[in-house]
Amino acid sequence: MQILNWIPAHAEQIRYVAPQYDEDSNEDRYCINQDECTSVWYDIIKEVHKTKRPMYYRRRTVDLARRDKYQYQDQVNNENLWKEDDEQLINVRVKVIGRRVVFIYDEEFVLKIWVAQKRKQELAEKIRKLKEGKFKGYVASIFKEKETAEFIEVPSDVDEFEQWIGEEMRNDQR
Repeated sequence: MQILNWIPAHAEQIRYVAPQYDEDSNEDRYCINQDECTSVWYDIIKEVHKTKRPMYYRRRTVDLARRDKYQYQDQVNNENLWKEDDEQLINVRVKVIGRRVVFIYDEEFVLKIWVAQKRKQELAEKIRKLKEGKFKGYVASIFKEKETAEFIEVPSDVDEFEQWIGEEMRNDQR
């Protein structure tokens, strides 16, 4: 098969058993085959990170394989986002080759993604601080204007009020 040419030669194939869920009377979901199903995080991702040896498994359809790829790559990226330095990163890249989901040890790819996410996080923090500072300055200026503003008495008589409004509007137009 030509598709096997894209899988690393020394990759180990894993038998993937999908978890099956059931609901109890309280509508809580629980895994029926907890002891049989494959824990991808511990059985594959942690093992690939530790041994640096690629692993893969097959899914029934390409769509399921793509879904698994995005799910597990997001899990790795989210776990790495909490790390403070690049020494503690989980260096696993998830790829899809046909119906196969391949887990490869790849330091460069993970470091590139981690740096990009950290920059994005820092930029979002800067924007948040700027917005917060702008809002605080705006609120402070409103309070300062209220403290220094003179209180204007509005006439209670209708004729005097109309005359007063006309004068205010002429002053604003100048």
